[in-house]
Amino acid sequence: MTTISSASAFAGGYVVNGHTASTAEMQLLASYGVQPGSWKVDGYGISPAVQKAAAATATGTPTCRYVLDVKLCD
Repeated sequence: MTTISSASAFAGGYVVNGHTASTAEMQLLASYGVQPGSWKVDGYGISPAVQKAAAATATGTPTCRYVLDVKLCD
């Protein structure tokens, strides 16, 4: 099990929603046993970040989809 003190050594290895993880985000990910990497954290939970979606937002073009007739854009 990863402790918070040992997890802080991996802080630079976590990317959350396209930015370097904050201390609180890193602690949350480490508490769930998530390995360093690029992650998406939202109301649905924690999932691997998709590089294709990150490239679309980097160009300034939002990625949109409909969920229950509600338009959601990244």
